[in-house]
Formats: sequence, C-alpha cells, structure tokens
Amino acid sequence: MIASDTYTIFWREMKRYRKSRSGVLIRLIQPAVWIIVIGNTFAGTQPLIQSVGFEGEYIEFMTPGVIILTAIFTSIFGGVNTLWDRRYGFMNKALTSPISRSSIALGKMLAISLIAALQATLILGIALAIGVSFPNPLLIAPIMAIVILFSLGFSGISVMVAATAKSQETFWGIINFLGMPLFMLSPALFPLELLPEWLGVAARLNPVTYTVLLVRGMMTGVNEGVNSFLSIGIIAAFVVAMIGLASYVFTREVNKPF
Repeated sequence: MIASDTYTIFWREMKRYRKSRSGVLIRLIQPAVWIIVIGNTFAGTQPLIQSVGFEGEYIEFMTPGVIILTAIFTSIFGGVNTLWDRRYGFMNKALTSPISRSSIALGKMLAISLIAALQATLILGIALAIGVSFPNPLLIAPIMAIVILFSLGFSGISVMVAATAKSQETFWGIINFLGMPLFMLSPALFPLELLPEWLGVAARLNPVTYTVLLVRGMMTGVNEGVNSFLSIGIIAAFVVAMIGLASYVFTREVNKPF
C-alpha cells in the first residue's frame, strides 16, 4: 500500500515536471553559465589545483562541482510544489483519502531527486560538448545514481522546509540561506587544502564535500585523499536521516492550518 501510494505521488510530480518546460530551461541557465563563464574565468588558477595533485584543466576540476550544484538547487527548490499543493487545495484532498502521509512526502522526494539527476545529466552533456574530457563514459550511470541518492537528502530538506513554512517568502528565505553556503563550503570550486583551517574543518562536516569528491574521483580518476566507501557511507547516512526527518516533520505539520 505504501509503495503504491508513493508511486502515485511520484508519478503526479513527474507529470507536473514534464509540463514545466520553461522551468527546465531556467534551471539549466545558472549551471551552464558556471561551466562556460566561471570555468574559463578561473582557468588561470590551474597552478593552484596542480599544487594539490590535480593535473587536469580547471574546467575539468570544477565540472563535478557544477553537476552537484545543479543537483542541490533542483532538489532544494523542488519542495515549493508542496506549498502550492497546500494553497490550491490538492493537499486537503490527499489528506482526506486513506493515503499514508509519509507516502506523500516520500513520493515528492523521489520525484525531486530523479528530476535533479535529469538536470545534472543535461549539464554533463553541456560539459562534454564544450570539451571536458571523461576517461570512462561507463561511469555515467553510477555517477547519476550517486546524484539521485544525494538529491534525495536535499529534497528531504526542501520538503521539511515547505511543510513548516507558512509562506513562499519564508520558504525561499530559508532555502537560499541553506543552499549556496553549503555549496560554497565544499571543494566544488577549489581544493579543500586551499581553505583556511577552520573552514576546512567545517567543510569536512558537509555532505556536499563527500559527494563532490566522490563524483570528481569517478570523472577524473583523481583521488583527493577521501576514501570512496567513506564518502558513500556519509552520503547514505545523510539521506537516511533526511528521509526520516522529512517523513516525521511532514506528517506532523501538514495537518496544521496553512
């Protein structure tokens, strides 16, 4: 029953995404600009990344970070649909049915994470089109699996914020406060070794760090000193925690007056 309910919500969210073609294009603009403009602007910093053992071009170094940037913002913004569902009455209809409250949250999270992976795939295609090398194309599928797993955690954050926020202004304020700092406090654009010591310690507590390092290692073959199994374990623990919290918070908050 829970699986069927989850799939119903998941499929509804995917159909909503399919109809939002303009939204797809808008969400692609920022990461595409990051790869093309920022990648070339900071090309002169290559000696810095070479000093920590990365021998490729800077744009190859930052591309995995931009893929994760796409996953972060697609997934963390995805919860806004929950606000619209509450405002326009769909949530009230769903709550009067025998559907599990946790299934509503999980179905939304699964759809958001898959959409994030689709967006990330498009960014990867842009990167390859402008000349970013990829030694082993067979790793594209495992990389996208990691992106889906990682996005599931951030979609949980988004659903939690949407369930507790009373307005879109509150939702966007909290989401913007969380999204960019977590991205910047990671080795997405520059190696951890170049961060001040106190920021380096904070970055190692950030799940984004381990996702970026894992994807970069798969895309470039460069291991930056973090074990892949450790990275997967930290990402999995983050996702499990977010799924549990999102289900609890959503179930508790969604029945309250909006």
